[in-house]
Amino acid sequence: MNYLVERVAYLKGLMDGLGINDNTNEGKVLVNIVDILDDIVNEIIDLHDSRVELDEYVQTIDEDLSNVEDEVYGNDDYDEDDDYDDTQYIEVECPHCHEIVYFSDDFFDVEDELLCPNCNKTIYDEEDNDDDTSD
Repeated sequence: MNYLVERVAYLKGLMDGLGINDNTNEGKVLVNIVDILDDIVNEIIDLHDSRVELDEYVQTIDEDLSNVEDEVYGNDDYDEDDDYDDTQYIEVECPHCHEIVYFSDDFFDVEDELLCPNCNKTIYDEEDNDDDTSD
């Protein structure tokens, strides 16, 4: 940015050294062009400063959001490439309400009885199946 400021200052000095002023039509044009260039450079500097300030602000917000995510979701070093959802689901039709429900396969290992989440009636009872197999 300083390079642009220096170039415009050089043009102003060159105009002063050559005696170019707004007394002639050509002088008026050149003086206005250099003034416009000066305004443009100052605006670019202001935009640059605002962008730098905004970048710092966004970085701060990003860090704060990261802290909030760690608090809410825990910091378990989750890698997006890791596949955490290896759970297999089993589709079951409730014999009472005939809704299709899904249970994880490990759910069958720990529960003796499966209840339909829709009607709350028993879908599967381990004891009933044990009685059937003993006949």
